[in-house]
Amino acid sequence: MTPEELYREFEKLTANLCADGANDPLACAGTMMAQAMTIYKTALPEPEFNVMTDLILKSRNDIIEFEPPTIN
Repeated sequence: MTPEELYREFEKLTANLCADGANDPLACAGTMMAQAMTIYKTALPEPEFNVMTDLILKSRNDIIEFEPPTIN
């Protein structure tokens, strides 16, 4: 899968997990963030992990909200 395809799959998974209040969106987000950090920590050498986490922190103001799904 391309990064865009992976992004869309995770987007769908998140929407499904949070649909109709089935799960707390913040719990889902926290879980995904923890998983991402675990993957980065496992896959990257320490200096690159530090660069990645610094980049995440510095880009926090660039994150845009996603459009919630329309409920019919």
